[in-house]
Amino acid sequence: MDQRPIPRRLSAADSLMWRIEIDPTLRSPILVVGLLDRSPTTEDLADTVEHAALVLPRLRQRITPPPLGAGPPRWSDVDGASLAHHLRRVRAPGGDLDAVLAVAEPDAAAAFDPARPPWTLTIVDGLDGGRSAVVLRFHHAITDGVGGIALADRLFDHSRHPRRPAVGGQSPRSSPKDPSPPRRLDPRALARAGAVAARSGVAAIGNPVAMARLARSAARLLAPAPAGSPELSGRSLDRWLAVDERPLAAVRRAAVAAGATINDVLLAAVAGALASYHREQGRPVEAVRVTMPVSIRRPGDAAGGNRFVPLRFNLPIDDPDPRARVMIAGAIARRWRSEPAIGATDLLATGLNLLPRPVVSRLFGSMLRSVDVDVANVPGLERPTFVGGARIDRLWAFAPPAGAALSVTLVSHQRTCCIGLACDRRAVADPELLHACLGEALDEVLALGRPRPARRSA
Repeated sequence: MDQRPIPRRLSAADSLMWRIEIDPTLRSPILVVGLLDRSPTTEDLADTVEHAALVLPRLRQRITPPPLGAGPPRWSDVDGASLAHHLRRVRAPGGDLDAVLAVAEPDAAAAFDPARPPWTLTIVDGLDGGRSAVVLRFHHAITDGVGGIALADRLFDHSRHPRRPAVGGQSPRSSPKDPSPPRRLDPRALARAGAVAARSGVAAIGNPVAMARLARSAARLLAPAPAGSPELSGRSLDRWLAVDERPLAAVRRAAVAAGATINDVLLAAVAGALASYHREQGRPVEAVRVTMPVSIRRPGDAAGGNRFVPLRFNLPIDDPDPRARVMIAGAIARRWRSEPAIGATDLLATGLNLLPRPVVSRLFGSMLRSVDVDVANVPGLERPTFVGGARIDRLWAFAPPAGAALSVTLVSHQRTCCIGLACDRRAVADPELLHACLGEALDEVLALGRPRPARRSA
């Protein structure tokens, strides 16, 4: 099924991602790091990016505020936009992945230039074995994690030979026709938008009991959060990045053995890691505050944009049994996924966008700044993918903590679970210890999927 065209106006959800950044700690750049099997050539890289700009006009557009501050922001073409400005090549200050992450860390929470399209792509050369890496950074308003993977599958190549950008006689330096031409501000537009968004909650209309249930559910989703772990307090714009990986088959075996999902296994590993970290720091806690994005993207949704709901909940971490942690995590995640307000997120986002920008930022700050960890599980690319003729062998994503102390993001890239850890340096006193705790917790949970040794007969 063909996807709907990408609209010019930011959706209510995309607009919120842009508006809350009046608080710098809520900035939401998504960072993706790919390990390449070789260095892409300059010409092949240019062809790949030019083709991507034809498929996704956002690469030549910036976000502009609405006239007089009323209505949603818009994506506007940048006259004379040069894709080359967004590309750079550097040499790694070392030959391993830590050197690549050192290049990426300063940009992990940096603001984008509002006069330019909000994305950058960096090739890091000089890795051991003649390899290179790619660091892609883009604003969350462009898309979410699941949408980003879908776009990557369309934008990048599936062979060593990049597609040439000239398509159907269209100049590579022109943008496709705007599928949503500008219109004058109509006072009735907001009412119409609200009516459209309300369709997601149509089952509750005219039913007082259902409406009350929906209202209570919305209150739970939007309620200010109590203080999180005292060990993970303090927020800044400085990031520390690390990566890990495990075979996808091993993660699946652990999930099957526990009667759970990959997401449950990930949550249980994060719980075990944070329990160990707090014990090592001499400040054990029983539970941590978690944000977990749940995708509501449907087939046929427009490419790009945000289609997820950020669930917030307390996750117990003090059970020493990894199987019990998997079961606890799964039960909590299922309960929150069944919240009635999840089906009315468009309506909620539309209502929140009626508030002044400082009010929206304070509201989300009260919701997110006390969160301890953001945990995301994103199904990744299943077939070989290339950037400028270089094959992507590993693909890590670093979800923006957006007010949390740290984020843990799992991307299943072909046969490997690639796990990215992003820590706020002020919140996490010893990020290297936390990284080690995460590795041990992953091994502990994945051991659930290993065959038990047979008992010896007497």
